[in-house]
Amino acid sequence: MTLYPPSSMFGVLELEVCWESDLKIKVGEEVVPIHPSVLVANRSRFLADLFGPDFADGSRGEKGASASAVPVSPPCPELFLRALHSITTRARPEVLEGEFVGFVKTSAFLQSDELDERLCEAGLSSWRTLTKLPEFRNPCVPAPFLERFLLMAREHEVMSVSDALEVLALWCKEHIDGGDSVLEKLIKISDMEASELRKLQQTNSRFVELLSSTQVYQIMGKAAFL
Repeated sequence: MTLYPPSSMFGVLELEVCWESDLKIKVGEEVVPIHPSVLVANRSRFLADLFGPDFADGSRGEKGASASAVPVSPPCPELFLRALHSITTRARPEVLEGEFVGFVKTSAFLQSDELDERLCEAGLSSWRTLTKLPEFRNPCVPAPFLERFLLMAREHEVMSVSDALEVLALWCKEHIDGGDSVLEKLIKISDMEASELRKLQQTNSRFVELLSSTQVYQIMGKAAFL
């Protein structure tokens, strides 16, 4: 199922690079030119650091651009060109549900806030399906992306707080690192009810590890007075 744009009978669009540049990387056997406009922190911190600030304005710098392509090893090479195309053209990528986490990993590799934003937008309407994918887990989906995704969903009223907490509980079933910071952005801990915490514990027995012992005592203590 295509998330964005709507699916066509021909499947995912095959892209061709439509820009020229002296800045090049090599992904496998493919040489890919890099447009200088992406060499800024919010578009790709990885590429900005790789080529340096002298090329961000389109200039060659004092020494000139290297004629040889710089080899890189993205986590999902088959998705790299489409991800780069999205950043360069500032358009949402065409993403299949089964590719979504691969795109998230590619965005994390490129360190692209802009691509993260567009992937979140693309995934909102299918969040129930996406967040139940076996690979939609920590650390394949990094904590900063999950936080952005859940906060955007709350902002657009696509998820309730309970929905977002359930997604968080599923996401950190195996690895809880970073989950505490996401939790603090979703809800004021003192507002969490004991029944909510019990429900989350049923989903993920380690969920309580995102809280301090004092916070758990305060939450569960509310039930004693009911």
